[in-house]
Amino acid sequence: MKKRAIFATATLACFGMLLTGCQNNSNSSNKEQSKITVVQDVPVDSLDPVLAYQNTSSTVVDNINEGLYTIDPKGKAELALASKVKSSNHGLTKTYTIRKNAKWSNGDPVTADDFVFSWRRLADPKIASAFNFQPGAAGIKNADAIVAGKKPVKSLGVSAKDKKTLVVELDREVPYLSKLLAFSAFSPVNHQYFKKVGKKFAQDSKHLVYEGPYQLKDWKSGDNNVNLVKNPKYWNAKNVNIKEVKLNVITDPEKAAIAYQNGSADYVHLSGQLVSKYRKDKGFKNKVGNFTQYVMFNVKKPGLDNADLRKAISASIDRQEITKHILKDGSVPTHSMVMKDLVTNPKTGKDFADESTTNYSQYSPTEAKRYWKKAKSSTQLRSFTLLYDDSDPSYANVAAYIKAQIEKNLPGMKVNLQQVSKKTRVDKMMKANYDATLTRWGPDYADPTAILSMYQSKNDSNYGRWSNAEFDQLLADSNQMTNQAKRYDKLLKANNVLINSASCPPLYQNGYPILIRPNIKGLEMHIAGVPFVFKYASIK
Repeated sequence: MKKRAIFATATLACFGMLLTGCQNNSNSSNKEQSKITVVQDVPVDSLDPVLAYQNTSSTVVDNINEGLYTIDPKGKAELALASKVKSSNHGLTKTYTIRKNAKWSNGDPVTADDFVFSWRRLADPKIASAFNFQPGAAGIKNADAIVAGKKPVKSLGVSAKDKKTLVVELDREVPYLSKLLAFSAFSPVNHQYFKKVGKKFAQDSKHLVYEGPYQLKDWKSGDNNVNLVKNPKYWNAKNVNIKEVKLNVITDPEKAAIAYQNGSADYVHLSGQLVSKYRKDKGFKNKVGNFTQYVMFNVKKPGLDNADLRKAISASIDRQEITKHILKDGSVPTHSMVMKDLVTNPKTGKDFADESTTNYSQYSPTEAKRYWKKAKSSTQLRSFTLLYDDSDPSYANVAAYIKAQIEKNLPGMKVNLQQVSKKTRVDKMMKANYDATLTRWGPDYADPTAILSMYQSKNDSNYGRWSNAEFDQLLADSNQMTNQAKRYDKLLKANNVLINSASCPPLYQNGYPILIRPNIKGLEMHIAGVPFVFKYASIK
C-alpha cells in the first residue's frame, strides 16, 4: 500500500454458507456456490479511488473499477481496460487504446478523458491523496513538480487524443510501469458523472458508477458490510465466475476461525495463536505475507536523532525470538527494508532481501552495549515511548518483548508503552507526534522503490523525518537508469544506507497462515498492490 501506511490482512468467507451452511455440501446449488464473503479487519475509509487508503478500501475500489492493467493470479500485469499499448519516442510516450466495449454501469462509455481527470486528481496537492507520489513513481511527466506545487495540475503528462486514445508522456522509462498502473489509485473516474454528483461522489452506492467486474449494492459510508454483485456491463463479464462478494469487518481472529470451522467461511487468515490448532486441517497453508514490520523512530525528537542510540536499540532486539516464540505464524526475521519475494537481482536471480546488509539489524547484546555507551556520552535521553495499535493482538506482546529487551540490554534506558487505535497511531505519525512506533509497510507495486521512496527527504509519507543526501541521490540516480542491473545495484545500496542509519529498523516479514476451502481456485494473495482480484476466482 501508503505514502501510505499499513496494509490490513483480509480473510474470505462464503456468503451463501452464512444462509445455507457448508458449501462443500453436495446438495448446494450452483447459485449458492457463486457467492463468497471476504472478512477483513479494517473498515472502508473511502471508495474514491484517489482517497481510498486502507487495504479493504483498495480491494473494493480495485474490484468495482479497473485500470489500464490488472494483476493476474500469478502476479503478472495484463491489459484490462486498455486493449493495446504502443510505445514511441524511445519508450517515453505510451499510447493506450481504451476498449470499445468498456462502459460505466450507467451506460456511459469509458473514455480517455476519464483517466486524465482521475490522474490529475491523484497528483493534485489540494486533494492530498496518500498515493499522490505514485504518478511520479510511474515517471509521468511533471508529476513530482505538480505534487510539490511547482507546476499546474494540467501540465501532468497525460492527455486524451480522442475518446478512446490515452497518451501518457514519461520523464523516464519505468520498468514496473504496467504493475503500478494496475493499482487502484490509477482507476478512472467518470468525469461527467463526478461533475453531476459533486461532493456526494462515493459517499454511498447510489453515488458511484462502475466499470469493473463488480458493482456496489446498498452501501453507504461508515458501513462495515460491503456487498458486491457482478457488473453486467463489465467488458469481460462472461469470464467473471463469482456472482456476489460480501465483505464484512471482523476484528477478532478467533471469531473468523470459528466461521471457517462452522462452515460459514471459506478463506480465513489465522493469528499465530491459532496456527497449531489448525495446522493439520486440509485447508491450511502458510507462506510469507506482504508486510514488513518496523520500529520507526521520530528522528526529530532530541535523543532519537542520535544514530548510536538507534543502533543500540536495534541491536537489542532478537528478531528470531519474536517470530519463533511470540508470533508463531510463519513470520520470518528480516534485515531488509524490502521484503522477500518482491524483487530479484536481474544478474544473479537472488532475492533483494537476501542481498541486503545485516548491519545494525542483527541481534547482538555486545554491540547494543557498545553503541549505548557511545550514545550516553552525547545524549541525555533515558526514556522514550513506544507506540503501537490495537489492530492486531500480537502487537501488544511484540511491544512488551521489545521493551524488556531494550531495558535488559541497555541498562538505564526505560521504555514506556502506549496502545492506541490504528487511526490514532497513523494520525500521530503524520503529525510527528510520537517517539517510536511499531508500524508496517506493504508494497503498492513490485519494485524496491515501493518501499524506499517513502524515506526520501521530501516525501510526505516520511513519517520518521529521516533525511540523508546520499540516499536521496541514489534513488534519483536509479530513476534515470535503463540498465536494470545497474539500477538494482543503486537501489540495493540505498536500502543499505537506510538500514545502516537504524532510523527504521526492520523486524520481521509477516507470515500468512490461512485456511482455504480446496474448491476455491484462482484466489491468490498478491504480495504487491491490491491483495485480491475476485474476477479470477471460481468455485469448483
